[in-house]
Amino acid sequence: MEFTKNAAPILIVMGQSNAHAHATHLPESEIIREPLKNVHGLTREYNQYYDLTDVTWSGFTTGGMNLGETQDDTCCLANYFASMWQNAIDNGAKLPDLYIIQISIGAQGIAEFEVNGCNMWYSMRNLILKPGKLGECDISLYPLATEILSLAAMNLITAGKKPQVIGLHWNQWETEVHTGSRALNYAEDNYRNLFWGFFTALGSNANGDGIPLYLYRPLSENYEPSRLVKMNDIFEGFKQRLSDCRILDLRESALYNDTPHTHGIFLDDGIHYRPEAHHWFAERQWQDIFGK
Repeated sequence: MEFTKNAAPILIVMGQSNAHAHATHLPESEIIREPLKNVHGLTREYNQYYDLTDVTWSGFTTGGMNLGETQDDTCCLANYFASMWQNAIDNGAKLPDLYIIQISIGAQGIAEFEVNGCNMWYSMRNLILKPGKLGECDISLYPLATEILSLAAMNLITAGKKPQVIGLHWNQWETEVHTGSRALNYAEDNYRNLFWGFFTALGSNANGDGIPLYLYRPLSENYEPSRLVKMNDIFEGFKQRLSDCRILDLRESALYNDTPHTHGIFLDDGIHYRPEAHHWFAERQWQDIFGK
């Protein structure tokens, strides 16, 4: 991937708990408290609102930059990739500044009705914005995300930069598979509407031209197998139809093994990824850009 002099690469990570690496915590040596010079993010303090007229970028840290829940300093793709980018620049790489957008809350699906009765990613949900930690926060995530994505792109354009999405990561499917029934039957249409909204907010079209969309292969054994098959089929369909859709499959990593339930990629709960898995996601994103 080539970057022009005025390019503004954007990494977007959204979804539910695995998007922010629930139940993991960075070792002290990897926590970023001093804002990075060449990687920027959107803090909750200034950007977790509806009806903003502009976004406010800040030097990236590993805390306070998920516009969903407040679980910080986790071993997630965004945190790993931010460090990789800054380290590359510090070691002499001629890269433009990177911009990262994170929006995720655990256990949230995209259907109107779910087992938990919440579904903060449902696109037609009434506007609600109650910040806080998991179990307390209540945010209608789709309208927040589309507003933030649009404002972020316009902010960079106004600054004389050319926004270039290097990855829109959608790390979510568990709630639909867990619920099944209508949630799974309507999942393809609901995802199509969701992705179209994200693409449009970023200035693209229904096919997402110019926006690499990353989906995540459902591999957890905690769910009814036939539901996993259906979700995999839905994601494969998007991979075939969209301009640039990729599926991250941990079976392709050296981490994956025959250990029952966890297979070397999940924590003991069999649902949430180990830190090493998130680091692999970051490495795959890096390879897709630089080929190494």
